[in-house]
Amino acid sequence: MKKIKARLIKSHLTHQIRNKVLWPHKNQENCAIKEDLLKETFHVGVFLNEELVSIGTFIKIDNNLFENKHKQYRLRAMGTSKEHQKKSMGEKLILHAKKILITKKVDILWCDARKEAITFYKKIGFKTKGSYYKIPKIGIHKLMYLYL
Repeated sequence: MKKIKARLIKSHLTHQIRNKVLWPHKNQENCAIKEDLLKETFHVGVFLNEELVSIGTFIKIDNNLFENKHKQYRLRAMGTSKEHQKKSMGEKLILHAKKILITKKVDILWCDARKEAITFYKKIGFKTKGSYYKIPKIGIHKLMYLYL
């Protein structure tokens, strides 16, 4: 029987999936982001039988396209290993993070979603905002958000 568990993880555990799934153009050693170690940042991992298969980083940062009265967090560098995509691992990750964000009294979770991931985010309740834009070396993205 497969055991699936979402939990908080240390930032360095995100690097392998970031490299393989999100940023294959980088060396794994260069897959840290400047916000990884900030006090308010947290990382969630989903484990399948103790193997880390999905990761996401949650950063306390405002996007000025939303009203300043809302407490915001950004989801960044979310990815699921290719062999475990479309198996609800990402959904489990977001559900776990939502519980944490709600205890922090966060109003909006937002992200820069890759075009190919928009369907996933819509399925779990995110909405789109604005036009598509290109992030160099990564691809086409759209701003998405979820009211908590």
